[in-house]
Amino acid sequence: MFKRILFIGLGGAGQRHLRLFKENSPKETELIAYRSTSKTPVLNPDFTVNNSASLEELYGVKIFESLDQAISSSPDLAVISTPSSLHVDYAQLCAEKGINIFIEKPLSHTLQGFKRLKDTILSNQLFLQVGFQRRYHPYLARIHQLIESGTMGSITNVIINVASYVPHWHPYENYKDLYACRKDLGGGVLLTEIHEFDLCVWYFGKPKSVTCVGGTYSDVGLDVEDTVHATLDYEEFSIQVNLTFWQKNAQRSIFIAGEDKSTSWNQEGNILQIFDHTQQTSEINKDLDMSNDLMFDLQIKDLLSNHNPAKSSLNMLDSSLSLSIVMAAKQSMEENRTVNLD
Repeated sequence: MFKRILFIGLGGAGQRHLRLFKENSPKETELIAYRSTSKTPVLNPDFTVNNSASLEELYGVKIFESLDQAISSSPDLAVISTPSSLHVDYAQLCAEKGINIFIEKPLSHTLQGFKRLKDTILSNQLFLQVGFQRRYHPYLARIHQLIESGTMGSITNVIINVASYVPHWHPYENYKDLYACRKDLGGGVLLTEIHEFDLCVWYFGKPKSVTCVGGTYSDVGLDVEDTVHATLDYEEFSIQVNLTFWQKNAQRSIFIAGEDKSTSWNQEGNILQIFDHTQQTSEINKDLDMSNDLMFDLQIKDLLSNHNPAKSSLNMLDSSLSLSIVMAAKQSMEENRTVNLD
């Protein structure tokens, strides 16, 4: 277990991590934090504003105004939840000080600085994990098991849809100030919804090429893409990934067709269906009571119990690959062509 955990950034994501690390760590674990702006108010678990208490009172966290002071207190884990464009700089600083690292997704907004960070992590024998909590969703993990078992047969078609409406995300702040809506902070729907590309990597590995169309279809002055349609080519099959954060009816779904079995998952109702084409049977799983926190909670439990270097190396590889797919998608849109992945 970690003796002292440093939280860098306490916005919505950072406060959720703070709460769950507090719940899952021994009482003697010391929680400290660095906040550069303190712009986000204290939030309840449902992301409503809590005006009755401070973060210090709720979680016993000691907040530093200076990052140097926080680091000088020798934390053994840093939880980085800043805007994406700052991730690698903070991670590099912590790695050079011998601090293990957990980064809110994505790894960064570009691949610049990744090799240096990876080399520092490996040479100092540290642990690094990027927070792709959807791998811990029980039904999405079940799909991974189906694919790994080979019982689905040859994959023939994959469609992934994600839609939300960014003005509804955080009622307590102006959505145009969110990192997701600002290019300088590493925003755009491709990076914001990189979870889906991580699932593609987890399920199927590296695609051969990426073709992407999309752009800024809203008329509110955003400088990032809000809607994209990306095709990932795996030679034997392709994956269609449709992403938008400018759609008022929310949607999140996955459909994977195989020669022997097909499966679909829909966030609406949290329904997983598995169709057996050889037996002409279907299995329906539904869990309406599953909280959104469960994925984050399982992720933190796993991190606290298993933070060996081998796991870290695999996580860095997959995280850099999902980021490579995003970079290829951006290049494809800009240059209006298919981009091959090296």
